[in-house]
This record gives sequence, C-alpha cells and structure tokens, in this order.
Amino acid sequence: MAIMKLSKVSFSKSTSDIDLATEEYLFDFLEIFKAKSHLPIKQMLAMLKNKEADTVSCSRDDTNYSFFASKSRNGISVVIKETGKETVEFNISNLELEKIKSLA
Repeated sequence: MAIMKLSKVSFSKSTSDIDLATEEYLFDFLEIFKAKSHLPIKQMLAMLKNKEADTVSCSRDDTNYSFFASKSRNGISVVIKETGKETVEFNISNLELEKIKSLA
C-alpha cells in the first residue's frame, strides 16, 4: 500500500443576509455613517446625481471605513465597508434621488 501525504484544507462559507428597508431608513443610515466615518457622503452622491461622475469611492484608514457608489440607469448602487464588520450594499432609485433636495 502506498503512503499518502495529507494536507490540511479548510473551507469557509460566505453568507449574506438580505433584509428589506425603506429608502428613508437608508438615508438615515447614510447620515449616521457620514457622522461616524467623517466621509463626504452627500457630496459624492450629489456628484453622481448631477452626472459629474459615474463612480465615486473614498476611504479613511484611521476609521477603517470605505464608501463606494456608482450610477446606473436605475439609480445609485452603494457599498459601505467597515473593517472587521459586515459589508452593506443597497440601491437608491432615481425617483428617490429626485426627492432629495439636500443633495443638490
């Protein structure tokens, strides 16, 4: 019988939870994130809304936060990361963007 060498292999599974939220809640979430991270969230969303850019991204090493957003035909896709915590992803529709006067 031949001797087999074994290697240690570990498998990790990525899970994601999907919840539902009102767009008002998402804007409140962005306000809280802006206060915690000290990132220029409103300015970046305004750039996308005003078609000054298709994609915006920024991060802070001292707070371990990163923000990424991109404009599509249907609205804005947002990805928020905090080191060591979960990633939050959501979309803001064009209709909701038009309702927000504070981004202008």
